[in-house]
Amino acid sequence: MHGSLRAIERENFKNSIIHRLDPRIKLIIVLLLIITATTLKNIYFLIILEFYMILLIILSKISLKNTLKRIIPILPFGLFIVLFQPFIRGNTIIFQIFGIPIYQEGLNFGILLFLKFLVSITSIVFLSSTTPIYKVILAGRKLGLPNIMSILLGLMIRYLFIMYDILQSTIRAQKSRALNRKNLSYKQILNIFGYTVGSIFIRAYEQGERTYLAMVSRGYSENSDIHFNIGNISTNDVILLTVTIILIIFLLVSQ
Repeated sequence: MHGSLRAIERENFKNSIIHRLDPRIKLIIVLLLIITATTLKNIYFLIILEFYMILLIILSKISLKNTLKRIIPILPFGLFIVLFQPFIRGNTIIFQIFGIPIYQEGLNFGILLFLKFLVSITSIVFLSSTTPIYKVILAGRKLGLPNIMSILLGLMIRYLFIMYDILQSTIRAQKSRALNRKNLSYKQILNIFGYTVGSIFIRAYEQGERTYLAMVSRGYSENSDIHFNIGNISTNDVILLTVTIILIIFLLVSQ
């Protein structure tokens, strides 16, 4: 996990025309593209949106191979829903598999769902690859995200790293004691698993208490806010946002 996170961080700090864009503009563009993808009902228009995202990724000088590595593991979650559609939706049977009918309407709807999911995931990967997460949170705050949600989101992301570190240290401790699951019964494995999960949650709770006390000692309260200079919107920001809006309007009007 740390290796993949370091790879994402390296992508974040590349120097390209897209990386230099204001994070607020990139967040707005991604949200607009996701909303548009969910409303479009034309397969070809969704393909155009996906190609537009690929173009932005190329302009970002981000490795397409690394982008695919991040997209592919997420696709099965969408495919699980998509694969059922040809069997349950529609009236026009195009062929049968072991007597089970495949409907044309369901197949088309499944492809439509898959493309919507693909465009949305590609957009999120694009944003996370070109913008450090703290800037995404700050951009959301500048665009009206409630302060408490911004702080909680930042803490949640930080805790993902902490939980992973705790898990790794627990696994190392078990290995140092020559723990070998192959020599254990199923009941013993369950007992160890329960102990491990309980230990992780207790350590996470204790870490949370220490973090809160550290925040309070530094003046944190319910009125605290995120302060960071995000810069000014440039001409390139306006151009890309305008191009994106024009493309979206064209697709929505044409469908």
